[in-house]
Amino acid sequence: MSNEGLPTIAYETESGERRRVRYERVPGEPWHAERHVDRWDDEEGEWAPCGGEALSELVIDDEHRAAVTVTEGP
Repeated sequence: MSNEGLPTIAYETESGERRRVRYERVPGEPWHAERHVDRWDDEEGEWAPCGGEALSELVIDDEHRAAVTVTEGP
């Protein structure tokens, strides 16, 4: 399932820890979205998951968005 249009945001905490937040569609349930939080693991040299949650709504740039594009029939 494509996550096109859903953002990934990387930032650094006040303590200097690197984190990123990824928004993804739920595989097999494209009408649902989840938020995943990762932290940078210097020892492994890669992102490691540290939390996440299912979203009851998705707002990007102050606009409510569905996890999939809804189109009208013929």
